[in-house]
Amino acid sequence: MLKGRNLLLSAGLVFLVLCGCYYWWIQSDRSYADFEMTSERSVFVKAGTYTKGNIVGIQPYMVPADYRSADALYAKLNRYLSIAKKNGCFTSATVVVFPEYIGTWLVAIGEKASVYTEEKAEDALSTAAYSHPISFLTNYFASDARDRAVAALFSLKAVEMAEAYQQVFSRLAAEYKATVVAGSIVLPSPSVEAGVLRVGRGPLINVSATFDATGKLMAPLTVKNFLTSEETAFIVAGNSSQLPVVGTSAGKVATLICADSWYDDAYRVIADKEVDFVVVPSFLAGENVWNQPWKGYNGGQPPANVSPDDIGTLTEGQAWQKYGMLGRAPEFGIQTGLNIFLRGQLWNLGTNGNPLVLSEGQPEMIEIPADGAAIVNLQF
Repeated sequence: MLKGRNLLLSAGLVFLVLCGCYYWWIQSDRSYADFEMTSERSVFVKAGTYTKGNIVGIQPYMVPADYRSADALYAKLNRYLSIAKKNGCFTSATVVVFPEYIGTWLVAIGEKASVYTEEKAEDALSTAAYSHPISFLTNYFASDARDRAVAALFSLKAVEMAEAYQQVFSRLAAEYKATVVAGSIVLPSPSVEAGVLRVGRGPLINVSATFDATGKLMAPLTVKNFLTSEETAFIVAGNSSQLPVVGTSAGKVATLICADSWYDDAYRVIADKEVDFVVVPSFLAGENVWNQPWKGYNGGQPPANVSPDDIGTLTEGQAWQKYGMLGRAPEFGIQTGLNIFLRGQLWNLGTNGNPLVLSEGQPEMIEIPADGAAIVNLQF
């Protein structure tokens, strides 16, 4: 009897020691003193002639450590806007646009320092998940997404992500007195309530928020409607018939998140709402895919006017110019637009894409260095 009690006590002590070690591991490695802001080259480009307003496209070069805190993200993005200001970009009718997923990697906010130095994204996300075992498992078993692990991680970090996202972009909009289209962020059932970005308990959605020149979050959010096959594993699509158009001092703007700009349905909706210009925040994963053969539409059914002969014949970049905003917007009477991409070294994901400018109906691609950032001032 006594022997059994001793074994039980020993097992209990071992369990407590293991729990203590695990707790110590979770709390350790959280000093960010060694991280410094990257100093990549920034290319400034001016296009068009100012008559009504201007769009400032920020195509930043991001690294994982930029997402360690809201302050770190603000400092990185503020540097690009300060360059734009020095170049005279800000007027009383300026709209700033950031790329797709610029807020999504806030899923790494406040994590162990090793998360930012991992080579592979899956290893970084695994470390983050292990740091929140109870919340992760709770969200994992509550999810019905195909990739439950990724969905669980984004859900458990959602409140913190939403707060940091609003804090950063509201601050930038107010300080530069410009409308800011804040790229996009992946959140569960997001909504705007009394000017605050809220999250729910539903599926993950890729959304873009717009902040006015006072820093106020404007409703409604723009939802991504046409998903890639990779995104469908954990994100739910929106309805293109509900695309909003937002009034700004430069005119009515519509935001088409990445692949949405490849579908006529999206342009029909915003053209009926008499949009003045369109912005396209994008993310293109992979190294140097811009110059590789185009593999065709990824995820959604191609529109009828897409030629199968272009698959494997056009490069990815040429396909973006033919079937994205540059090729489709003018067909619906939209003469002004800017498409920018997220660039950087985000673990092993790879990033690519060059800014695409539509000025008075004329298309232009702006080539930038693979390891550089771009600031595009499109005047119209």
